[in-house]
Amino acid sequence: MSTDTIKQIQKQIVVKLEAGEDVSQLTRQLAEERAKIAAQAEVLELKKIADARQALRDKAEAVKIKVQKQGEAIDNFLGKRDDVVKQLQPMLEPLKELARMGRATWEGDGGECYLYNDAGQFLGAVRDIPKELLPADFKCPTLEMALPGERSFGKAKEALLYFQSCLGILSNFQKGYMTPDSKPGDDSLLLDNEPETTEVNCLVCGHPEVEAINKRLKEGKSLRDLEAEYNVSRSTLSRHKNRCLNLGAVRVTE
Repeated sequence: MSTDTIKQIQKQIVVKLEAGEDVSQLTRQLAEERAKIAAQAEVLELKKIADARQALRDKAEAVKIKVQKQGEAIDNFLGKRDDVVKQLQPMLEPLKELARMGRATWEGDGGECYLYNDAGQFLGAVRDIPKELLPADFKCPTLEMALPGERSFGKAKEALLYFQSCLGILSNFQKGYMTPDSKPGDDSLLLDNEPETTEVNCLVCGHPEVEAINKRLKEGKSLRDLEAEYNVSRSTLSRHKNRCLNLGAVRVTE
């Protein structure tokens, strides 16, 4: 019913009161109409709660689907990682050999061989040799990088270190799990069969004089005084004040 109905009843009551007539029946009608309006308003509020709860259910379902897909993606990644590591593992020993050969000198079959670090070393080695004793097209092969200006000396060892690092990173991937740490943000969304989450391990909440303690905390009573009066440590009182009463964190000096 609308407020127009209430106004009509109110007018009728006024008329009857002016005439000195009984208004008990109209009073009941007025109360019923007001109760209907109040009930309708309450239903609208409950509808908002129901919609909010359904929105949370939809969100939870979407999160569960996303988590499931993420788990499948991680399993797929780790499976492909295992294939890559299996292929890379045999390359480790040849890379170590390359790094060993990349030293300044090494012993080869048939004598000692030298790997010149740069052109300066080579030129220094041949500077005192008469040119006519060397072929006209004589030149020393060098180990160099394709990029201009990149010196190659020690790069084989550097590549080995990068490879070992890469292999270590890939091999250390594993599937981990995160757990949600959240509470409903609106107590009105909680029904009787869904009790509100509380600090179950809070010693103050279970204290026989918790109401008196809460009152003193809200009044700003010192934690030191409360500790002596109720035999509860200041750190416990501080946690209770912050987490259970939402009165803000308190720095406690033990």
